[in-house]
Amino acid sequence: MILYIPKAEQNDITKLLQEENIPFEISEVTSIREVGTGSYEMVTIQANVAEVEVPATYRSSEGDVRAFRLPSGRLLLTDLEGNLERIETPPPTR
Repeated sequence: MILYIPKAEQNDITKLLQEENIPFEISEVTSIREVGTGSYEMVTIQANVAEVEVPATYRSSEGDVRAFRLPSGRLLLTDLEGNLERIETPPPTR
């Protein structure tokens, strides 16, 4: 899995991956400029996490998000380009 996240969120994600005992690599910081909003720093995190089918609960249309399952069962949801959208804990299955 490759995640693109704002540098400001780097500590949260790296802490989560460490808690899950997942080895990862962080790329150098790059600056992204958006028209009218300025620029912000982004980092790339690479980790060996399995991509899984996105549960229907978390998709708004077919193929709009990707899901990566952590050992704890939590899901990292990204857009199609790898930008982290959110982290979800699926409800327990019966």
